[in-house]
Order: sequence, then C-alpha cells, then structure tokens
Amino acid sequence: MRGLAIKKAQDDNFLVVCSKVDDVKNCIQTHRLAINDSLWYTRTREDEKLYGEAITSASSNIRALLSSRLMPNISKLMHLKVLSNAEWTPSVVYEPAKFGRLRQLRYVQLIVEEIRRNDIEKFQKFIGGMKFLQTLDLRNGSICDLPDCVWHVKTLRHVLLPTWPGFTSGPPPSINLINLQSLSGVTNRRSWVERGTPTLPNVKLLEIGPRDRFQWNTIATLLGTSNHLTTLQIIGDDVPLNIIDISKFPFHHHLKNLDLWNEYETYHNKIDLQVGMFPIQLITLRLKYLQFQQDPIPVLEQLENLRFLFLGGSKIQQLSCSAGGFNQLEELELRKLEILEEWKIEEGAMPKLKKLQVSHCPLLRVPHGLQNLGTLQELTWYSRSQFHKISKTMVNEIHKICKHVPSIITPEVC
Repeated sequence: MRGLAIKKAQDDNFLVVCSKVDDVKNCIQTHRLAINDSLWYTRTREDEKLYGEAITSASSNIRALLSSRLMPNISKLMHLKVLSNAEWTPSVVYEPAKFGRLRQLRYVQLIVEEIRRNDIEKFQKFIGGMKFLQTLDLRNGSICDLPDCVWHVKTLRHVLLPTWPGFTSGPPPSINLINLQSLSGVTNRRSWVERGTPTLPNVKLLEIGPRDRFQWNTIATLLGTSNHLTTLQIIGDDVPLNIIDISKFPFHHHLKNLDLWNEYETYHNKIDLQVGMFPIQLITLRLKYLQFQQDPIPVLEQLENLRFLFLGGSKIQQLSCSAGGFNQLEELELRKLEILEEWKIEEGAMPKLKKLQVSHCPLLRVPHGLQNLGTLQELTWYSRSQFHKISKTMVNEIHKICKHVPSIITPEVC
C-alpha cells in the first residue's frame, strides 16, 4: 500500500520520494520532495554536499521539503513553506544575508544540537526572518534555550521544544502571545518569578517539563491565564494537585487530557485526593510517581468521561474498583506499583474496559474479579525485572481466569 501510494503521488506530481542523489536531480517540477535515506548516519560530508546541491538545483519551486537530517542552502528555495526533519548546520548551508527571503515558511521541524556561541546570531536571524511561521518543532534536538526573537513572530501557533534537557525557557511576560495554541517543553524561567508570568489566553496544549524546583505558585498563575486548555502536562518535583484543583480553578472546564509526573522517585508530600478535585470532563489521565494518602481509585473511578488511565510509581498496597465505577474507561495501565499486593474488582466495575496492562508489580496477586471484565480484548501482564519474575503458576492462573480474552500476553507466550 505504501509503494502504491508513493507511485500514485509521483504520477500526479503531488510528492516525490527520493533515495539517492540522481533521483533528486530528476525532480524538476515537483512541489513536495521527501528524502528517504535510512542510512543517513553513514553519509560523508561530501555526500551531504551533493544532496544539498541536487535539491537546490532541481527545483526552485519546492514548497515542502521532508529531509533525513540534511538540508540544502534553503535561502535559494524562496517558495518553501514546509521544512521537516532537517539538521541545522549553519556553517555549511545558510547564507545569513538571504534569510529575509524565507517569508513563506509556515512549518519548520529542525534537529538542533546545542548551539555554539558564534552560531547563536545566525540562528536568531534564521528564526527571526520567518515572518509567517506558524509551527516551530525543535523536539528532536538538544537546544537548551530559545532566543526571545522567536516569541516576537506574531503568527506563531505551535512551539514544541525538547522535554528532557530541562533548561529551555518559556516566553517572556512582556510579549503578547494571543495566537499561540501549543507550547511544549518549557520550564518556568526565573524572570517569571521576578517580572511576572506570560499571558497565554488561547493555549490549548501546555507541557511544562522538568527542573529541579518549580515555583508552583508561578505555574498556578500561568494556568490562570489559560482559559482554553484541553491538554496539560507538568513534570517536576513534588507536583501539587492544587494547581489543577477544579474547586480552586474552575476555569479548567475545557481540560480533557492531564499528565502529572514527579520527576524524581524520591517522595515527599502525600496527596489527599478528594471527590471533585479533577475536572469531570477528563478523558485521559496519567499520574506518575505521585504519592497518595489512601487508595486513589474511589476518587478516580467517579470521573464519568475517563477513557484512559495510567497509574505508576505510587506506593499503594491495595486497589479497589467498585461496581459502576469507571463506567467509560476503555484502557487501564498499572506500572511499577512495587508494594501493591491486592486488587479487588467488583462485578460491574469498568464495564467497557478493552485493554489492560500490568507491569512491574512484583507483589500483586491475580486480582479478585478479573473474570468480571467481560469486554476485555487485550491483557498484558509482565515484569522485566530479573529479581521479580512472574511464576508459571501465576501465568497459568491468569490464562485460566481470562479464557474470554482474545489476546493475552504474559511471559509464557511472549
């Protein structure tokens, strides 16, 4: 099917996929060019130069360039609107004086390693020259900071940055980002504490990721300006639930996807979950390495619209799912609950569950009521730990109880 689709796209002059330099040279009329090179890491500098020259000379009408970690002198591709998966190497491929020609770029996905000091100015000119940029995706690199000139591009809608370097700063508070809809991978910069937080009135997706210590009141203030949030991810140290407590922040009436993750496995504060704390319209919920004062299930199972739940890294000894609870849940994942011993599932609980995954729960016995999950289509139960392997007796018990489940993946059948 893929081959047929590629051929049809090429026949209609919609998209051309090239695997070698000679293929590129023949793409004179195409507006969309994809470089398919799975062995990019074996290429020499000379190979990359040939590719770049071929792309530049093949067509000045290219609108979209999907590249495997290489890029030609794009300042000559004046009609380019989409640039994807290209490696930023300013000393080779750019002519800074011609950056102003790149006025048509709407979508840019770059692999940017940490920028050397003498290249920062080139990077700033490159980004600042794209006056109509809508999406900037830098997730596949290790850039540590973003120049403020990026935030001055008024057409920006989506800014996606690396999550794990942990030093990427967000927008300064002085800039109006009324068009921004997605902001991913930033940490709260110190200036937010000193000068105030930015205003993000139309952001729908916000992912704030890790730093040693957050100013949680600053994050709460930031969320207070984001009245249209549908997806929120926060990774930090001792993530407090009060920053999304619906009783304190009733503006989260659009929030459907929530991911709270303690960065470290060293636990400090235990959370007292209360009914009504989470927005009732949540569809997906991921709670990672959070610690609770008691079994969180009685609170979570009352989220009537929840379809997916991930619970991992918590110190819980017992879970209890009651009849009628999780009435819309379709997928449940329990991971690394290292002291969990017992899980009770009453008849009528999780009436729509289709997929269940249990992993790295070394003390957990086969749950009471597992056979009550009549809609279950896929069950995965495993542990990769060499110290806590699932016994053959337990595997046999799971297969016996779950005869009604079409797909069962355990160590015995992996």
